[in-house]
Amino acid sequence: MIKSSNVRWIYLAALALIWGSSFILMKRGLISFRPDQLAAIRMTVACMATTPLIFRKLASIPKDRYKYLMVVGGLGSGIPAFLFATAQTRINSSLAGMLNGLTPLFTMLIGALFFRSKFTPRQIAGVMVGFLGAAGLILVRADGGLSADFGFALLIVIATCCYGISVNTIKSCLSGLDSLTISGAGLLFVGVPYAIYLFNTDFVTRFATMPDAWFSFGCIVVLSLMGTAVSNILYFQMVKISTPLFASAVTYMIPVVALGWGIADGEKLNPFHLLAMAGILGGVALISSKPKATT
Repeated sequence: MIKSSNVRWIYLAALALIWGSSFILMKRGLISFRPDQLAAIRMTVACMATTPLIFRKLASIPKDRYKYLMVVGGLGSGIPAFLFATAQTRINSSLAGMLNGLTPLFTMLIGALFFRSKFTPRQIAGVMVGFLGAAGLILVRADGGLSADFGFALLIVIATCCYGISVNTIKSCLSGLDSLTISGAGLLFVGVPYAIYLFNTDFVTRFATMPDAWFSFGCIVVLSLMGTAVSNILYFQMVKISTPLFASAVTYMIPVVALGWGIADGEKLNPFHLLAMAGILGGVALISSKPKATT
């Protein structure tokens, strides 16, 4: 039997592989569908997959928790799904994966500002280093020039801020609920509105007009089931048995997986991008490190 102290590391590795592959799946989904449709398909399928598993539990959820579940559903899944898809219409998947590394930085900042989490000078330095690395990724193109698409990269920054709020909300306000209930209820709040929106677009007709529609749809379904439904359950459980910072540290490994997929897909990167990514991960290392005990 696996020791409970090791379970969180298994969750960490599984999530890194799943989420690190999400960016290339989004890229494939965007071949045939608009960003808003991709996000809507993703949330609808994920909602359909999880709702039957938690339907009987809905009545037992305390009413005062609904508002927090709405926060987790919206900021932890619904809004970021649209922001990432929109951003990847102009920036490559590996860059999106690297910028996702900002999540622990926002987790610490939001925890300190709104959830009374304490932070040290080392962690403050980590935030500064991480954001400098992010600025490099946003502003520099693969050919070394200044990027004209920094506005789209900023959408990912906003998405990671949303993740930071969601992580702190789970740890501070939803510790009494199991991970499946948190994931399923959160997705229910965003999945139903997204489904209504989806079928008021040209989603159905695209299967007849776009030659790669079924391939793109299949990629989005895999993204929905693994990158949203299954991963949310694993992630929320990891948050419950560890700390928000440990849970968000999955972003150490996500950029590496995303980078590997990007290189395999022929995406071009500037060596400066790798240096900037190292800055983000270095910042995460600083904010996640424990202060040395004094004697």
